[in-house]
Amino acid sequence: MENHQNQEIFEQSNSTLQNTADFVSEHKFLSNWLDVDHFGWRLPAISKSHDWCGLWKTIGCINVDKHEKLGKGRLTYLKQFRRSCYRATCKLCYTNWIARQANVSTQRIDTYTKNSKQKPIHLILAVPVLQRSLPVKLLRQRMSHILKLGKIHGTSVIFHPFRFNKTSHRWYSSPHFHLVGFGKSSDIKNAFGRYGWYVKEAGERNSVFQTFCYLLSHCGIQKGYQAVTWFGSLSYSKLKVEKEPRITKCPLCNGEFEEIYYEEPIHPVIPPDKHFEGAVEGEGWYPVITVEYAEPEYMYAPTRDLDELLKGLAESNQNVHEMKYYF
Repeated sequence: MENHQNQEIFEQSNSTLQNTADFVSEHKFLSNWLDVDHFGWRLPAISKSHDWCGLWKTIGCINVDKHEKLGKGRLTYLKQFRRSCYRATCKLCYTNWIARQANVSTQRIDTYTKNSKQKPIHLILAVPVLQRSLPVKLLRQRMSHILKLGKIHGTSVIFHPFRFNKTSHRWYSSPHFHLVGFGKSSDIKNAFGRYGWYVKEAGERNSVFQTFCYLLSHCGIQKGYQAVTWFGSLSYSKLKVEKEPRITKCPLCNGEFEEIYYEEPIHPVIPPDKHFEGAVEGEGWYPVITVEYAEPEYMYAPTRDLDELLKGLAESNQNVHEMKYYF
């Protein structure tokens, strides 16, 4: 039952990420996505990827003799995955960055929900026209002050520098903040109304994870700034969230992982283009051996010897020419 639920969650997450990638592709096409700028703030997925981004890699433990002695059977434990730089700006890996950020953010919201029995709300805070040219740092300070007046218990904050004009198919500067957190929307509206900020209730989406994926798909990106920040009871100093355990060693023997490959082009069980983690029949797996590439050394003749060689060739050509003339 648990495996079935985990599979459903995995499929839903993949579907959400695919929808996110489709959204980015649609809004990048024939638009100014790659060039739009708001005081150094840009959109995700604008930079060239590394040569290794997206390449498939397999690591694992092939110590089948030890696994058998431990009563685990002659098995190889492996992890197959696509390499990623996890940069928000990478044109290829930005969805991995979104997935990681959305997953961590969802865990934080879910933890507070369980502790407080409150449901999260999603609000949009629009900066007044006369304040849009102010530095984002100053806007954040004003927003934090107003959040305290609005009795926000805790929230995530995601900055969006731009909005999209569907008619002209262009992005334009219109700074605003998205909040996913806890509090009464009526209190927040009253507090922000005093300062001229417009507050809109965005309504509930299918899931918190889906909401974060959507918000991160076109959030503001600038070096030195976090895309998602936390306020109040959700701040790092006040809410501790248990991290998901990562398998960094072989669960069969506690051995170290190494890069491995299968002797045949296609494995009978593992698809070549799918993420996989688990134990399989141990035969046919080998370690990848990396050999450092040595630059070839070329021996060059000294300039003096080269001059003598060219002089000899010239004299030889001259003699041939004279012999032809003589005959």
